[in-house]
Amino acid sequence: MRIIGITGGVGAGKSTVLKLLEDMTRCIVIRTDEVAKETTMPQGAAYKPIVELLGRDILAPDLTIDRKKMAERIFSDEELCAKVNGIIHPLTMDTVKQRICEAQAESQCDFAFIEAALLIEAGYQAVCEEFWYVYVPKEERIRRLMTDRGYTRDKCLAIMDNQLTDEEFRKNCRRIIDNSADSLDTKKQLEAIIKDYSVEEG
Repeated sequence: MRIIGITGGVGAGKSTVLKLLEDMTRCIVIRTDEVAKETTMPQGAAYKPIVELLGRDILAPDLTIDRKKMAERIFSDEELCAKVNGIIHPLTMDTVKQRICEAQAESQCDFAFIEAALLIEAGYQAVCEEFWYVYVPKEERIRRLMTDRGYTRDKCLAIMDNQLTDEEFRKNCRRIIDNSADSLDTKKQLEAIIKDYSVEEG
């Protein structure tokens, strides 16, 4: 089973790429944002340390962590953000490794696709064989985010400023998937990549 990291900046359409890959391969898809969210739920291992670090005023009425309040608290505080990431990222990676092992044991998948914007920064080189970069030009990503998510241009730029540059993504990734056109174009690129791997293994 090949373990591939799918990464790219906000608004690049990583979810679209993953859906296409799910339809064309035997795979397991692990979205690290979802895994991280699980760790911060009341029964999750990150819940208590985060509440102790940030205080109970980040909790919603049902005692779950209000992710919006948490984000607002740490967004402009690099030290606090680093501490929260230091809690969540190792626990998330442990869960990702566990799910990969389970999938390998079942021998039902040819690929494991691990998705996150911060795969490279979070050290997933230790987990993935290689990274694939989902690319869309900056202005097109801003347009999509403003249209689809209702973000302001300033919010888009603030998020992008905290992510890797296009050059850094390209330097760390073996494959580049240009997702700036329609899904049919993206699908053709992915089919060609998957075919390459079939040839390598054949």
